Amino acid sequence: MKELRQLVAKVCGIGRYSSGISAALVSFLWAVEASAAQCRISLSQPVVDYGLLRGAEQSGSQDVFLGKRTVRLNVVCPEATVIAMRFQGVSADGQRYAWGRHGYFNLTLEHPLLDGRPVELAHVHNHATRSTGLQPGQTLVVLAGGVPATGRTFSAQVQVDTWLSGAAIAVRSKTVVEGGGHFELVPAG
Repeated sequence: MKELRQLVAKVCGIGRYSSGISAALVSFLWAVEASAAQCRISLSQPVVDYGLLRGAEQSGSQDVFLGKRTVRLNVVCPEATVIAMRFQGVSADGQRYAWGRHGYFNLTLEHPLLDGRPVELAHVHNHATRSTGLQPGQTLVVLAGGVPATGRTFSAQVQVDTWLSGAAIAVRSKTVVEGGGHFELVPAG
């Protein structure tokens, strides 16, 4: 398999909080670096906006679910290649990504397609373990018929689920919450 150059789509989470009103958003930015395979990775929109949060309505000791947001992930390669990817971000607990000190988010790849055909995703080192969730330290590979598949275009919907602690929403002064990481295409072997 040809060596893939690292392609990066950055994901940064930003939330601003001021007495009683909170604005929360996750912004997606992408950058492409040179690679042997010349694959390109992109996301459909640069910003996922969670809108304003009213601290008085949301405060408490429980985590507050900010909702589901979806962006489209696309990978285009000039030649057929095995597509494997991971999301590099700060781990909150080994299963989800940190969003500041008091929040976290999950990423799930839904409706994956390779060259327009439905495919499965699995752990790169254990093809028997199917997964659509991108967890910290995990690499997913595209499968067709139970084996790594080659193709020129890959697409999936990336579902972003974000939570903040009730204490983080109930702050009295402006607070910036940051978190993020980046998508990477990696060799599948």
